[in-house]
Amino acid sequence: MLCTALAACATTSRPPEQAQAYADYLVARIANLREDHEAAADRYWAALQRQPGDDALIAGAVAASLASGDSDRARQAARLAPRDNAPAQVYLVRAVDALAARRWQASSDALLAAQGTAAEELMARILLVWARTAQSQSDEVLLELAPLAQIRPYGGLLAYQQAMALDFEGRNEEAIAAYDLAARGGLWLPPAVERQADLLNRVGRGADAASALDQEGNRSNPALAAARARLQQGGPVAAAPLTPARGAAVGLYGMAAIFQQEGDDANALSALTLALMLDPEFDGARLTFAQMHARLGHASLARAAYADIGAASPYASAARVLDAWVVFDGGRHDEAIALLRTAADSGDARALRAVADMNRDLDRHPEAERAYSALLAAQPDDWRLLFARGAARERQGRWPEAEADFLRALELSPEQPDVMNYLGYSWVDRGVRLQEGLAMLQRAVQLRPHSGAILDSLGWAHFRLGDYDQALEYIERAVELEPADATLNDHLGDVYWRVGRRTEARFQWRRAMTLDPDAAAAAQAKLDAGLPDVARP
Repeated sequence: MLCTALAACATTSRPPEQAQAYADYLVARIANLREDHEAAADRYWAALQRQPGDDALIAGAVAASLASGDSDRARQAARLAPRDNAPAQVYLVRAVDALAARRWQASSDALLAAQGTAAEELMARILLVWARTAQSQSDEVLLELAPLAQIRPYGGLLAYQQAMALDFEGRNEEAIAAYDLAARGGLWLPPAVERQADLLNRVGRGADAASALDQEGNRSNPALAAARARLQQGGPVAAAPLTPARGAAVGLYGMAAIFQQEGDDANALSALTLALMLDPEFDGARLTFAQMHARLGHASLARAAYADIGAASPYASAARVLDAWVVFDGGRHDEAIALLRTAADSGDARALRAVADMNRDLDRHPEAERAYSALLAAQPDDWRLLFARGAARERQGRWPEAEADFLRALELSPEQPDVMNYLGYSWVDRGVRLQEGLAMLQRAVQLRPHSGAILDSLGWAHFRLGDYDQALEYIERAVELEPADATLNDHLGDVYWRVGRRTEARFQWRRAMTLDPDAAAAAQAKLDAGLPDVARP
């Protein structure tokens, strides 16, 4: 096997094919470390062409293919593995395909043979719930998983899996009790909430179904909003009947959420691809997969996944907006806005909000303000929109209108740290309502003590009040938290100057210039002449 020969690579000569396979293997490992799973899959696959049957290469090719969303290549690599003693990821692929094809025993056999990492074995156990449930053996495997019930958020996922298994078996009262337990288990799982509401509606508890869908957080989920609409129209709440494959897909989606919380992106992406192999219509999983790749900087994979979400999907609008943000973040700003223009003009609030935010990021504040005002016409009590419009107005020099928006936002949602920071800083920076602004910033720091921006604002308030020692304490902490922020470094230079630390002041101003070339002229003026002498307020 290739992996067993690695130790000898420095001292022995190798045939060209083996040497090239080893080179591809190394490149694949490096690509995986960089979370470039598509490149890793390419290199593993190239190595497999030269060394077919190597367990290490097969395992790497399957894992990287799943993480990059290439289920076809994952299947091809899995077919190269031996029937027995195969890598765990191979058994997961085999089990998922068997489960989707309703070959319950074959799926169970593959899952029982899967021995690998803790993450791989957890996915296998979740899938086994459904292979056994399809054979009316859910109680047995759920009992095996019972120790996980005490571990958050695994307990919540296990409770949802138990609830859906009981739901599938028609054990309605037991399922309802399990759904109630799962809802308190620390894991938000929208597709399971949809199943819970569907069951409640089927047993004649429509009001309880509506209540479940109307819980805080659920209303903003597109799939649950669509479920609420179906309930109101008198139809089935769930978009499709519950099957073992769909139940298993929800379980893997929950595992992906937990893996993300634990910082394990590779296994989260693999779980999402396996979920989509089980349920190709599961756009909630597809959207999450795309968002993860967008965050990792894999624009082509993210955009391809967004494009696979059809116009009829409840996630269509979200996919369109998120796809545009990928384009925007790639520097193609006008193209991104153009992608959303038709939807925004036709009244799609999500698209219009994105257009507003994009214009704000580009310092096109009049365009941003118009979009925020259009949104506020339909949602006048949305504090976030008021805050955003206030910022756009402040940047245009229209302070009285901006101040009114900020104050109204705080009326609607008191003690929002971001609003308090912006308003308090603006008052202090203008030299008005200084004590009130200082108190507001102190409260914002209490609410969000690890925000560099808010600490800087409080420090700047003390600076404007002439309390330079106190200003230094807060602004140094702010720069420690956000060392690459040009404004914070510039402020720290100003404070150093006032406390007589002139060399350090000039260092901070130079650093601010390197971080933000647009601020170079102002920083250079301070480097040339320092700060003017002032009397302390």
